[in-house]
Amino acid sequence: MAVCDRMVDHDAKDRLYDDVEDVPHRKVGLVLGTSPISTWNGRRNYYFDHRIKAAADLYNAGKVDWLVVSGGDYRNTENGYDEPVAMRDSLMKQGVDSIRIVLDYDGTRTLNSIAKMRDVYRQDSIIIISQEYHNERALYQAKHLGIDAIGYSAITPSRRTSWWRNRGREVLARVKLFIDIIKNVQPDIKESMTGDFTKPKSDFMSESHIKTEYGDLICLKPDMSILTMDLVCGEIPSVENDSIVLAFAGAFTGTMFDKGHFNIAGDHVSGGKRFKGYRCKRNTGAFTWSPTSGPKFFYNDYSSALDKAAKEGGMAFTQEMMIHNGRIVLTTRPLGNKNVFRALCLDKENGLALYESQGIVTFGNFINALLSQGVKEALYTDMGQGWNYCFYRLNANEASPKYLHNQPLPYASNFVVLKEKK
Repeated sequence: MAVCDRMVDHDAKDRLYDDVEDVPHRKVGLVLGTSPISTWNGRRNYYFDHRIKAAADLYNAGKVDWLVVSGGDYRNTENGYDEPVAMRDSLMKQGVDSIRIVLDYDGTRTLNSIAKMRDVYRQDSIIIISQEYHNERALYQAKHLGIDAIGYSAITPSRRTSWWRNRGREVLARVKLFIDIIKNVQPDIKESMTGDFTKPKSDFMSESHIKTEYGDLICLKPDMSILTMDLVCGEIPSVENDSIVLAFAGAFTGTMFDKGHFNIAGDHVSGGKRFKGYRCKRNTGAFTWSPTSGPKFFYNDYSSALDKAAKEGGMAFTQEMMIHNGRIVLTTRPLGNKNVFRALCLDKENGLALYESQGIVTFGNFINALLSQGVKEALYTDMGQGWNYCFYRLNANEASPKYLHNQPLPYASNFVVLKEKK
């Protein structure tokens, strides 16, 4: 145990930093995961707080351009949290742009977190961010995997009992590190899609056709790292406007176009301003987006979320919630209702996605089809003859857009519009 401990400690010399000014620039920083609440006693975890501050300090000082937050989803355990989301939300509060944060759910082990940087994200030069003793082991692991890594050490909490507990666990972890190396233990990485997220992408979104036992789906998944979005009211987006990547109806619309924002069901945010619309009992949920907070879904209590989206210069609309936190919720629309249905969703990878049924199905089957794909949040978007108007461009090279439906109604008065960032 002593030999393993000393070898890891010695190998990390000259590759550890504790002063932001001294850290050389790397494109990507890897934040090793921990929970905001201690799994030992349910109290605040200061290891988490210091690690988040260290990562935010690096980003705000221009030492990294991207942050990968690597952890696991332990919400179903005692004192459990969705670690990547908790880290992302805390980083955003300290000024980190959400677009520059990558969520990694394979980080249940340090080996997984580091190997994924090489094998999935295609990064061979990174800054690892954790407490010093954890960084030392992570640097040894990175060197073994052929990654050029340096470490930036967050403050280690001074509470003696927690320090001894974590230091003791670390000594054992270092022994296991060498056992794993000798046994050639391979990382357990579930995500297989590879790509360097730091490089500009030519595709605005992906299009997929999915077969399920509840009916077939078409899925459009926009790349929100290169796109921005707004709710456009009072006009119908034109396909001649080649700056538009995706356009589709959002909230329910009335039949009196000249009433402007009052023609839209429920309060909504357009261009960073909040507007009132007519009351609608089906509006049980809301979707908001802003450059600061990114995409968010809310169920029942969403008024303050709309205010926040407006304050952050974003957009929002209210509609009928179908799925919340991965479970079906009570809807006012009968589950036996038949139509072509569409929903704005948060998928199993926490990415924004637009799903539509391919053909007429029951409302209940559409929801079950979404659940079969691991959808975590689903908010209905206005559909029906004329309101189902939707066009999109998969990349900048497409001369003309594709359609889901190509005939709008003359009084359709609100559209979610995505454009490329300038």
